Amino acid sequence: MAKTKLLKYERVKELSNVTFSKLGESQPPGEYPWYAQNFEGMEKVLELGCGKGEHSIGFAAKNSHGLYLGIDSKSHRICVGAEKAIDLGLKNVHFLRVRIERIDAFFIKHSINEIWLTFPDPHLKKRSIKNRLSAPSFLDAYAHLLVPGGVVHLKTDSESLYTYTRESVEQWGGWVIAAVDDLHRSELNGSELNGSDFHGFGLNGSESHSGETCLKKKWRPGARDIVSSFEKAALSKGASIKYMAFTLG
Repeated sequence: MAKTKLLKYERVKELSNVTFSKLGESQPPGEYPWYAQNFEGMEKVLELGCGKGEHSIGFAAKNSHGLYLGIDSKSHRICVGAEKAIDLGLKNVHFLRVRIERIDAFFIKHSINEIWLTFPDPHLKKRSIKNRLSAPSFLDAYAHLLVPGGVVHLKTDSESLYTYTRESVEQWGGWVIAAVDDLHRSELNGSELNGSDFHGFGLNGSESHSGETCLKKKWRPGARDIVSSFEKAALSKGASIKYMAFTLG
Protein backbone atom coordinates (compact mmCIF):
# COMPACT_ATOMS: atom_id res chain seq x y z
CA MET A 1 0.00 0.00 0.00
CA ALA A 2 2.79 2.43 0.93
CA LYS A 3 4.58 1.63 -2.35
CA THR A 4 1.40 2.28 -4.34
CA LYS A 5 0.94 5.65 -2.64
CA LEU A 6 4.53 6.56 -3.44
CA LEU A 7 4.06 5.68 -7.11
CA LYS A 8 0.93 7.82 -7.29
CA TYR A 9 2.75 10.67 -5.60
CA GLU A 10 5.39 10.56 -8.32
CA ARG A 11 2.83 10.25 -11.15
CA VAL A 12 0.63 13.10 -9.94
CA LYS A 13 3.51 15.55 -10.23
CA GLU A 14 3.45 15.11 -14.00
CA LEU A 15 -0.28 15.59 -14.51
CA SER A 16 -1.29 18.76 -16.33
CA ASN A 17 -4.60 19.07 -14.47
CA VAL A 18 -3.06 19.19 -10.99
CA THR A 19 -1.64 22.22 -9.18
CA PHE A 20 0.53 21.79 -6.10
CA SER A 21 0.79 24.35 -3.34
CA LYS A 22 4.38 24.84 -2.27
CA LEU A 23 5.26 25.95 1.21
CA GLY A 24 6.73 29.43 1.23
CA GLU A 25 5.77 30.12 -2.39
CA SER A 26 2.87 32.35 -3.35
CA GLN A 27 1.45 34.17 -6.36
CA PRO A 28 -1.61 36.34 -7.01
CA PRO A 29 -4.77 34.18 -7.10
CA GLY A 30 -5.59 35.39 -10.59
CA GLU A 31 -2.48 33.74 -11.98
CA TYR A 32 -3.61 30.18 -11.23
CA PRO A 33 -4.82 27.97 -14.12
CA TRP A 34 -8.53 28.21 -13.23
CA TYR A 35 -8.48 31.91 -14.09
CA ALA A 36 -6.90 31.36 -17.51
CA GLN A 37 -8.58 32.97 -20.50
CA ASN A 38 -10.02 29.67 -21.77
CA PHE A 39 -12.03 29.36 -18.53
CA GLU A 40 -13.23 32.96 -18.53
CA GLY A 41 -16.97 33.27 -17.96
CA MET A 42 -17.36 29.67 -16.73
CA GLU A 43 -19.03 29.01 -13.39
CA LYS A 44 -16.47 27.73 -10.91
CA VAL A 45 -17.38 25.00 -8.43
CA LEU A 46 -15.13 23.73 -5.64
CA GLU A 47 -15.25 20.26 -4.10
CA LEU A 48 -13.44 20.43 -0.76
CA GLY A 49 -11.87 17.28 0.64
CA CYS A 50 -12.55 15.80 -2.78
CA GLY A 51 -10.59 12.56 -2.39
CA LYS A 52 -10.71 11.00 -5.85
CA GLY A 53 -12.86 13.86 -7.13
CA GLU A 54 -15.84 11.68 -7.95
CA HIS A 55 -18.34 14.54 -7.70
CA SER A 56 -16.12 16.98 -9.60
CA ILE A 57 -15.69 14.47 -12.42
CA GLY A 58 -19.40 13.64 -12.43
CA PHE A 59 -20.38 17.30 -12.62
CA ALA A 60 -17.82 18.03 -15.34
CA ALA A 61 -19.10 15.16 -17.47
CA LYS A 62 -22.67 16.49 -17.21
CA ASN A 63 -21.86 20.17 -17.74
CA SER A 64 -19.10 21.22 -20.11
CA HIS A 65 -19.84 24.90 -19.38
CA GLY A 66 -18.68 24.74 -15.76
CA LEU A 67 -15.19 24.44 -14.30
CA TYR A 68 -14.87 21.98 -11.42
CA LEU A 69 -12.01 22.14 -8.96
CA GLY A 70 -11.28 19.25 -6.61
CA ILE A 71 -9.26 20.20 -3.54
CA ASP A 72 -7.54 17.76 -1.19
CA SER A 73 -4.29 17.47 0.74
CA LYS A 74 -3.66 13.83 -0.24
CA SER A 75 -1.67 13.42 -3.45
CA HIS A 76 -2.45 9.73 -3.98
CA ARG A 77 -6.20 10.40 -3.91
CA ILE A 78 -5.95 13.34 -6.28
CA CYS A 79 -3.84 11.22 -8.63
CA VAL A 80 -6.70 8.75 -9.12
CA GLY A 81 -9.19 11.49 -9.96
CA ALA A 82 -6.86 13.51 -12.16
CA GLU A 83 -5.87 10.48 -14.22
CA LYS A 84 -9.52 9.47 -14.64
CA ALA A 85 -10.43 13.00 -15.81
CA ILE A 86 -7.66 12.82 -18.41
CA ASP A 87 -8.77 9.36 -19.55
CA LEU A 88 -12.32 10.69 -19.98
CA GLY A 89 -11.08 13.67 -21.96
CA LEU A 90 -12.52 16.17 -19.48
CA LYS A 91 -10.91 19.58 -19.93
CA ASN A 92 -13.09 21.30 -17.31
CA VAL A 93 -11.71 19.56 -14.22
CA HIS A 94 -8.67 20.65 -12.26
CA PHE A 95 -7.23 19.53 -8.94
CA LEU A 96 -5.42 21.51 -6.27
CA ARG A 97 -3.37 19.86 -3.57
CA VAL A 98 -3.52 22.09 -0.53
CA ARG A 99 -4.90 22.11 2.99
CA ILE A 100 -8.41 23.56 2.96
CA GLU A 101 -7.45 26.10 5.61
CA ARG A 102 -5.37 27.85 2.92
CA ILE A 103 -7.88 28.07 0.05
CA ASP A 104 -8.28 31.85 0.44
CA ALA A 105 -4.83 32.28 -1.09
CA PHE A 106 -5.74 30.51 -4.33
CA PHE A 107 -9.00 32.13 -5.40
CA ILE A 108 -10.15 35.66 -6.17
CA LYS A 109 -12.74 37.12 -3.82
CA HIS A 110 -16.35 36.44 -4.89
CA SER A 111 -15.37 34.30 -7.88
CA ILE A 112 -16.73 30.89 -6.83
CA ASN A 113 -20.32 29.91 -7.66
CA GLU A 114 -20.70 26.80 -5.52
CA ILE A 115 -18.82 24.83 -2.89
CA TRP A 116 -19.41 21.14 -2.20
CA LEU A 117 -18.49 19.45 1.06
CA THR A 118 -18.69 15.77 0.15
CA PHE A 119 -18.50 13.54 3.20
CA PRO A 120 -16.01 15.61 5.18
CA ASP A 121 -14.50 14.26 8.39
CA PRO A 122 -17.20 14.80 11.06
CA HIS A 123 -14.54 15.33 13.78
CA LEU A 124 -16.62 13.70 16.49
CA LYS A 125 -14.20 14.40 19.34
CA LYS A 126 -15.02 17.61 21.19
CA ARG A 127 -11.49 18.98 20.90
CA SER A 128 -11.56 18.74 17.09
CA ILE A 129 -15.01 20.25 16.40
CA LYS A 130 -13.26 23.47 15.35
CA ASN A 131 -11.86 21.52 12.38
CA ARG A 132 -15.27 20.71 10.92
CA LEU A 133 -15.66 22.20 7.44
CA SER A 134 -18.78 24.02 8.58
CA ALA A 135 -17.10 25.62 11.60
CA PRO A 136 -17.22 29.45 11.72
CA SER A 137 -13.67 29.97 10.44
CA PHE A 138 -14.45 27.95 7.31
CA LEU A 139 -17.77 29.73 6.78
CA ASP A 140 -15.83 33.01 6.84
CA ALA A 141 -13.59 31.68 4.06
CA TYR A 142 -16.54 30.47 1.96
CA ALA A 143 -18.28 33.85 2.28
CA HIS A 144 -15.10 35.49 1.02
CA LEU A 145 -14.92 33.19 -2.02
CA LEU A 146 -18.56 32.85 -3.07
CA VAL A 147 -20.33 35.14 -5.51
CA PRO A 148 -23.43 36.85 -4.07
CA GLY A 149 -26.08 34.15 -3.76
CA GLY A 150 -23.50 31.37 -4.09
CA VAL A 151 -24.44 28.08 -2.46
CA VAL A 152 -22.59 25.63 -0.21
CA HIS A 153 -23.74 22.00 -0.43
CA LEU A 154 -23.12 19.35 2.24
CA LYS A 155 -23.45 15.59 1.87
CA THR A 156 -22.78 13.49 4.96
CA ASP A 157 -23.74 10.30 6.74
CA SER A 158 -23.06 11.94 10.12
CA GLU A 159 -26.10 13.12 12.06
CA SER A 160 -23.79 15.05 14.37
CA LEU A 161 -22.18 17.02 11.53
CA TYR A 162 -25.53 17.56 9.82
CA THR A 163 -27.11 19.05 12.96
CA TYR A 164 -23.98 21.05 13.80
CA THR A 165 -23.85 22.54 10.29
CA ARG A 166 -27.39 23.86 10.48
CA GLU A 167 -26.72 25.44 13.87
CA SER A 168 -23.35 26.84 12.76
CA VAL A 169 -24.78 28.42 9.60
CA GLU A 170 -27.69 30.02 11.44
CA GLN A 171 -25.44 31.36 14.21
CA TRP A 172 -23.09 32.75 11.55
CA GLY A 173 -26.00 34.60 9.96
CA GLY A 174 -26.43 32.41 6.90
CA TRP A 175 -29.52 30.78 5.47
CA VAL A 176 -30.21 27.04 5.22
CA ILE A 177 -32.23 26.85 2.02
CA ALA A 178 -32.67 23.08 1.91
CA ALA A 179 -32.20 20.06 4.13
CA VAL A 180 -33.13 16.41 3.75
CA ASP A 181 -32.47 13.68 6.31
CA ASP A 182 -32.43 10.73 3.91
CA LEU A 183 -31.49 11.75 0.39
CA HIS A 184 -31.78 8.39 -1.36
CA ARG A 185 -35.06 7.35 0.22
CA SER A 186 -36.85 10.62 -0.44
CA GLU A 187 -39.30 11.37 -3.25
CA LEU A 188 -36.85 13.90 -4.69
CA ASN A 189 -35.69 14.12 -8.27
CA GLY A 190 -33.56 16.66 -10.11
CA SER A 191 -36.40 18.97 -11.09
CA GLU A 192 -39.13 18.51 -8.50
CA LEU A 193 -39.34 19.03 -4.77
CA ASN A 194 -41.55 17.13 -2.39
CA GLY A 195 -42.50 19.21 0.61
CA SER A 196 -42.36 16.22 2.95
CA ASP A 197 -38.73 15.54 2.03
CA PHE A 198 -37.16 18.97 1.51
CA HIS A 199 -37.53 22.01 3.72
CA GLY A 200 -36.22 25.56 3.50
CA PHE A 201 -35.23 27.09 6.83
CA GLY A 202 -34.90 30.71 7.88
CA LEU A 203 -32.42 31.98 10.45
CA ASN A 204 -34.76 31.02 13.28
CA GLY A 205 -35.32 27.50 11.96
CA SER A 206 -38.81 28.15 10.60
CA GLU A 207 -39.88 26.95 7.18
CA SER A 208 -39.35 29.37 4.31
CA HIS A 209 -41.08 29.24 0.92
CA SER A 210 -38.35 31.50 -0.47
CA GLY A 211 -35.84 28.83 0.49
CA GLU A 212 -37.70 26.31 -1.65
CA THR A 213 -37.71 28.69 -4.62
CA CYS A 214 -33.98 29.29 -4.24
CA LEU A 215 -33.32 25.57 -4.11
CA LYS A 216 -35.15 24.99 -7.40
CA LYS A 217 -32.81 27.47 -9.02
CA LYS A 218 -29.63 26.10 -7.49
CA TRP A 219 -30.42 22.38 -7.32
CA ARG A 220 -27.68 20.10 -8.67
CA PRO A 221 -28.64 16.57 -9.78
CA GLY A 222 -25.32 15.37 -8.31
CA ALA A 223 -26.64 15.59 -4.77
CA ARG A 224 -28.37 12.28 -5.35
CA ASP A 225 -27.37 11.07 -8.80
CA ILE A 226 -23.60 11.13 -8.26
CA VAL A 227 -22.71 8.49 -5.67
CA SER A 228 -19.09 8.24 -4.53
CA SER A 229 -17.40 5.02 -3.43
CA PHE A 230 -17.53 6.23 0.18
CA GLU A 231 -21.24 6.92 -0.18
CA LYS A 232 -21.88 3.46 -1.65
CA ALA A 233 -20.09 1.87 1.30
CA ALA A 234 -22.16 3.91 3.77
CA LEU A 235 -25.39 2.97 2.00
CA SER A 236 -24.45 -0.72 2.01
CA LYS A 237 -24.25 -0.51 5.79
CA GLY A 238 -27.73 0.99 6.01
CA ALA A 239 -26.65 4.58 6.64
CA SER A 240 -28.88 7.46 5.60
CA ILE A 241 -27.27 10.18 3.50
CA LYS A 242 -28.09 13.70 4.55
CA TYR A 243 -28.01 16.73 2.25
CA MET A 244 -28.05 20.42 3.06
CA ALA A 245 -27.70 23.58 0.98
CA PHE A 246 -27.01 27.00 2.47
CA THR A 247 -26.00 30.50 1.52
CA LEU A 248 -23.81 32.99 3.38
CA GLY A 249 -24.94 36.24 1.80
